[in-house]
Amino acid sequence: MAIKHRKLKLTGQRTKWVQGRDVNLRGTPTRINPQNVNTMAAPVVEMFEKMHKDIYSQITKLFKTPTAKNSIQKTEQVKSLEDAGMVTGKAMDSSISEQAILLTNKLVTKWTDRFNSFGDKWTNSTMKQIEKQSAKDLGRSMEKISGGLDIDTSQISGKTKDKILASTDQATSYIKSIGPNYVTQIKEAVSRSIVDSSSSFEELQGAIHNALTDKYKNHKNKAFNVAKDQIKKSYTGLTASRMQDVGVDTYIWRHSGGSVKPRCFHRDVLNGQTFSLSDPPVIDEKTGVKGKPGDLPFCNCYMEPVISFDNKK
Repeated sequence: MAIKHRKLKLTGQRTKWVQGRDVNLRGTPTRINPQNVNTMAAPVVEMFEKMHKDIYSQITKLFKTPTAKNSIQKTEQVKSLEDAGMVTGKAMDSSISEQAILLTNKLVTKWTDRFNSFGDKWTNSTMKQIEKQSAKDLGRSMEKISGGLDIDTSQISGKTKDKILASTDQATSYIKSIGPNYVTQIKEAVSRSIVDSSSSFEELQGAIHNALTDKYKNHKNKAFNVAKDQIKKSYTGLTASRMQDVGVDTYIWRHSGGSVKPRCFHRDVLNGQTFSLSDPPVIDEKTGVKGKPGDLPFCNCYMEPVISFDNKK
């Protein structure tokens, strides 16, 4: 059953102007400012930095201890027996492996708890900013379409409240996962370095340093991008729901044009076309999934609200 949405009010002058015309009334694009997105996502990166510094400090400290150095050294006799296949040994004594496991387990628990707390606070604070920005941007767009009416876009319907709750829950889950995912990756990298390392203590220290550095670079960028993606998705979802609340169901798909690896289907096929929120287009030609701008991971496309009139006789 189709959902009915109310009609957007127009000024008397704008109403007379559209009569007998085949015309589109376009609002200003509803696109969250990229700089604002970066600012809102910055605390996530700062939290990640704190986590990395703590993990790096504690793990490198462990592998500087006399216990670690002594655990790694093998006697020539044991090595010769292993080379001859007479015994099965390990690259190092189990004591350093056990200590590394105990330490990384503690770090997993510590940063899982901290990101759980941080995720709730950050998401709640960020959603408040997104709500205000969405209402402001949509209000400006509706004023242009209506011909100057000051349309209240701050009111939130039950449907829109549900959207906010769903967006908040999703964003919180993603942010909370950053901590445990990263420390678990570090734990695996440390264990792999211990297993793969030779009897050289310096080689193991270098392997540990390289593993921590590589994981840091990759996961820092990932954390920043995930936070930005959740901000944009929440903004677009909330704005789309508010559009329907005020009586606008259609929009023009706009491609951002700034991506290093743009989705050709979005740029060459969807860009510039008019679509309906209540009857969304296919946004991935491979999977057939339907949606709106920004729904796919790291999609920077956005909407330009529009009302179409076909009044020609």
